[in-house]
Amino acid sequence: MVSKKGKRKFEYNGKIFYWFIRLNTDGIPKIHILSDDKKINLDYPLFDSEIPVVPSYIEQLLTDYLKK
Repeated sequence: MVSKKGKRKFEYNGKIFYWFIRLNTDGIPKIHILSDDKKINLDYPLFDSEIPVVPSYIEQLLTDYLKK
């Protein structure tokens, strides 16, 4: 089970995911997506930190990943 503190919950195809944004060691913000069972652990660099991250963007990242 994933610690939920500071994370946003997202349901995708009946599964629960949590996503959050953290700075990497170089100070660049990255989007992290975790499945509730921790089997999926993704991270993506933000292209523009001025544009808000919305659930539809998280859904698109998961769709792209799961199509592979």
